[in-house]
Amino acid sequence: MKRQLLPILAFTFVCSLANSAHALPGESVQTVKNKIANHSAFSPLKRGIGELSGLPFYNAQAKLPNGELVFSMNPDRQGQRSIEETIAFGATKPFAGFTRQNVRLIQQTFGSATSEDFVRSQYVARVNFAEYEKRFYRGTTFAFVTTEFKQPHQGRKYYHFTILPLKDLNEAIQADQRCRQSEYLCAD
Repeated sequence: MKRQLLPILAFTFVCSLANSAHALPGESVQTVKNKIANHSAFSPLKRGIGELSGLPFYNAQAKLPNGELVFSMNPDRQGQRSIEETIAFGATKPFAGFTRQNVRLIQQTFGSATSEDFVRSQYVARVNFAEYEKRFYRGTTFAFVTTEFKQPHQGRKYYHFTILPLKDLNEAIQADQRCRQSEYLCAD
């Protein structure tokens, strides 16, 4: 009975992801909340405060057959608009990472237009830290950052995919390069 149930649950989850969230940076916080609330795979967005920055953030979780997906949104200082959105995938099975050839989770979360922008984007920089590596891409509409953590944590290997406004790309690269050269912890 359990063997028959697993494929049915996996199919149900994939079908629920077909109703993409399509939340994007620049939209109002309420619009992003509504889009995530309408995405049946994710839990409702919960608000938190960054320990180091003191700034608010929102996140929601989804269980997948091969790991866990977390959607995170950082609003502007006024709490009105989304300025950065990330999906973090904790893989329990082998996963190729977020690459321009592996965009299924990106498409299901952010929509076809955003995944196509990433596929056609230009690779512009890499910042390598001891624990993880970040790669930066310039699309036509947005900037993208992929992060791959080098070591598994609690049986999962973690991958992040972040969407930024295009105008913030150079600042993000420079901030990470400064952080890389610094001895201090740079972000939440």
